[in-house]
Amino acid sequence: MRIGGVPLNIVWESPEINMKIIERLFAGASAAGVELIVFPETTLSGFTRNAERAYVRDASSFFKKQVDYWGIPAVYGFIDKRESKFYNCAAFLASGSEPLIYRKRKLFSYGGENTVYSPGNSNLSFAMKEIQFSLNICYDLRFPELFRANLPAEVMIVIANWPEKRANHWQALLKARAIENQSFVLGLNRTGVDGNAIEYDEAFSVLFDQDGNELPFEAEKGLLLWELDYERLSILRDWRERFPALKDI
Repeated sequence: MRIGGVPLNIVWESPEINMKIIERLFAGASAAGVELIVFPETTLSGFTRNAERAYVRDASSFFKKQVDYWGIPAVYGFIDKRESKFYNCAAFLASGSEPLIYRKRKLFSYGGENTVYSPGNSNLSFAMKEIQFSLNICYDLRFPELFRANLPAEVMIVIANWPEKRANHWQALLKARAIENQSFVLGLNRTGVDGNAIEYDEAFSVLFDQDGNELPFEAEKGLLLWELDYERLSILRDWRERFPALKDI
């Protein structure tokens, strides 16, 4: 499977502009043979406490249009609203289907996220091409019990707006989640500088294997391309059988 990660430089609180950029990225992903495209947390707005501005009523309709047209399943971040509550969400969307929606379980109180958004209370896993995936969002990464709940997922996706000043934390935690869960962990982060003058590192997005090794990638027109082939998956599955640490939980 060819995974295309989009380390998007999100235009602050500007869903309309970000949508135009994303349309072009889908076209590029199609040309590059991408089979799953992954966007960062709060794809359309950046990590803002201005929930009214971040909320886009037709966000899922926008992504569904792109997914159906290009035939590329997508993982993306968006703000959802149910009655009077806002949720920081990740979604998986395949052509001809409705989105599977995960609500962020751990809210970033240090940044005041908990004063604006409500937490989710369940994990989300899905299968694609006989591979088990799970969805996670940014601050969730600091809570290993959440990732245990994702098992037996083989590829744990973490979409994020994780600042450059805590780069060491990001790398170490992604690697730890991969090793302890004997899984691939894909961390997909935004880039640039947001409306709060927080900087994001262009080298942040990474895919670790079950041994904590970083998988190589190609960079092409705003995309990072990883090959998750049958051989790599076979090695992971064989390792789980030979070293059955997960059975001892």
